[in-house]
Amino acid sequence: MRLKNKRTGIIILIVLCVLMAILIGPMDYFRHGHYYEEYDFTQIAEEDWKDQISLENEAYEMEFSPIKYYLNGFSIFLYNQPEDNEGSLVLTITDEKGKVIDSTKVDLSKPQAGKWYKTYIDSNLKKDKVYKLQFTVHDCKYYPYLQNVDDDYLPEETQSGSILIAYSYAQPTFTFQERSMIVLLILALILMLIGGLIPERKKILNSIAIVIFLTLNLSWNYMHNSMDNANTSFDTYQHDSEGLTSSVIYAEEDGIYFSDAEERGYGLGRYYDLKGAMTSYNLEYTTDEDWNQGYSRTIGAIFVSKNPYSEEVIKEGNSIKFSNGEMFQITNVEERKINETTWNYIVYLNTEFTLSPLKYGSLDNAEIYNSNGDRLSRSKVTAYASQYGLQGKIFRHLARYMETENEISNLNLICSILTASIFVLIVFIISQKYNKLMAGVYYVTFWLSPWIVNFARNTYWVEFTWFIPMLIGLLCSWKINRKECRLLSYFLAYISVLVKSLCGYEYISVIMMALIAFLIVDLIISGVTKNKEMGVLQFKAIVIIGVAALAGFMTAICIHASLKGQGNILEGISEIIEKDVLRRTTGADYNDYEISDIDNIWVINSFNASVWAVYNVYFKFSTEIITGIPGNLFPLTCIIPLILFVGDYYKKKVVVEHIAMYVAFFLTSISWFCLAKAHSYVHIHMNYVLWYFGFIQTCFYVIVDRIVKIHKKNNMEKSE
Repeated sequence: MRLKNKRTGIIILIVLCVLMAILIGPMDYFRHGHYYEEYDFTQIAEEDWKDQISLENEAYEMEFSPIKYYLNGFSIFLYNQPEDNEGSLVLTITDEKGKVIDSTKVDLSKPQAGKWYKTYIDSNLKKDKVYKLQFTVHDCKYYPYLQNVDDDYLPEETQSGSILIAYSYAQPTFTFQERSMIVLLILALILMLIGGLIPERKKILNSIAIVIFLTLNLSWNYMHNSMDNANTSFDTYQHDSEGLTSSVIYAEEDGIYFSDAEERGYGLGRYYDLKGAMTSYNLEYTTDEDWNQGYSRTIGAIFVSKNPYSEEVIKEGNSIKFSNGEMFQITNVEERKINETTWNYIVYLNTEFTLSPLKYGSLDNAEIYNSNGDRLSRSKVTAYASQYGLQGKIFRHLARYMETENEISNLNLICSILTASIFVLIVFIISQKYNKLMAGVYYVTFWLSPWIVNFARNTYWVEFTWFIPMLIGLLCSWKINRKECRLLSYFLAYISVLVKSLCGYEYISVIMMALIAFLIVDLIISGVTKNKEMGVLQFKAIVIIGVAALAGFMTAICIHASLKGQGNILEGISEIIEKDVLRRTTGADYNDYEISDIDNIWVINSFNASVWAVYNVYFKFSTEIITGIPGNLFPLTCIIPLILFVGDYYKKKVVVEHIAMYVAFFLTSISWFCLAKAHSYVHIHMNYVLWYFGFIQTCFYVIVDRIVKIHKKNNMEKSE
């Protein structure tokens, strides 16, 4: 009986979980708030205020159609509204057949004349369906007036009528990305509940559920930075780099491609429009005392960025057509310096009136025509030729199947989940090959490192590609006695390094060292224990997997070089070395960099910096190591294991595995600081992440492992 009740309870919980998943996922049921889309009516030009409509003699009727789901109110604008007015104004919604859908009553003693007044409705109106809205008054002391305005100021929802009105919508409680992760979390819970019904499958189902949970826990933090308030750079971290992938997506949506034949074939680029270069998602038109979203407050002119796109289209004689359909010719263009690196255009138009964004729309929607009347492109994209740009090609394709407003966030979610999945697999293999304590240390570090978190969702850096080689090398180390696993690891090493290199060469020395680091640790242990047979096998594996990785790297170089050299691979390789490799490593030709260019000062200084100076910079941590552990403890974190190693040596209790890991992962992390010292000198806002390729984890593990052993020893002594 008890077993039956338990099964019934589990089934009920499963049903509830399924219902909750449906409500949160497909139905997007949970909504909140009244978000009124009111606009600043003081921007309405005097000549665009039309007549007023009295509600004294008859009701006023208009038509509207919701452009989004969950319309839940209106903002109305009344005149002839003295403070002592009384009575009520009733807003009635009907469908096309005249059936009353909803109504709301406004106490006329509350609205103030010449101001927005918010009303609320409860009905579930359908998106894109046309409804009628009727205004009637009852028992009022003074009859209010509705205000007509020029059609250019009407919201998109208004289908007929010209009154000043705004609409309100409830917003989803969860974003699409949050809903996706919550539904997956519920799925993990369902699998655990099903395991309670099927005992023989409980272990495997629980294991799958735990993997899902661990992955989602990392993914959520990578999307929201939930665990670290001190990580203030998270929201905008490396937006300039991610702009290289976003740019090709936006360019495709605008129907443009690389205009220069030499640029065709690359996957990344820089997008330019009237706002400027796509280096931030927060880029806006100028708003200050002189300008309102790029429109002059005093004359018929606009204020836009000077960049490769605007240089082509903002010319005297060309014309600009605004979203309301009006077109004005450009009569003069004046350059204005904003700062040392930024210039804007003041674009004068042939109109005596001042223009406003409320009437003429966002400059994003403006169209530019040449003197012959031909419409010009609305943006420009130039290729980023320092790498092949595989990630840009893939994400541009995926974005075609996503809603425009969610596409970047969705791609961030994909990167976060893939990164988290790789980390969970690394943690799993470490738990099997070594122990759960080491696995826990790796997981917590991946979870709480501000550097890992900041890079994880970025569509340019695709952080998961950095750690796939480490996962493959770890797999090979774990299953080295199985020939099929070794062969698979060799093949995957080639593919993973090829893919990573096609997505960029940054940190490639660290990534390839991480590929063989665990194998090197095993080789050292075999040497110390004089296990010759295993040592030979491990040495061969290191050589073969290393050659496979180098082959992947060289394949990527050749693919990239074929673009650089316009089909001539040797010429392309020469250009890659001269323009990309030397600039990031030992230093390029100083004559190629003008000292007068402020952007080149850092580059030239990086050529002169010594490897030792660069290394010293990265020994002084600029953030917390992980949440809760200050960065100024990083030197101590590195030194404590060394002290422990020396103590173990004198006690003749040396743990070779710990020392081998410390050395192997230390050399792995600093390889980029040494080999690419110019890049590391310039990019101190990024390269601290390299310490997390096993070195910080090893330091933490050695310290925690010693603490655990001391605690166990003390407990044993107490029990005796």
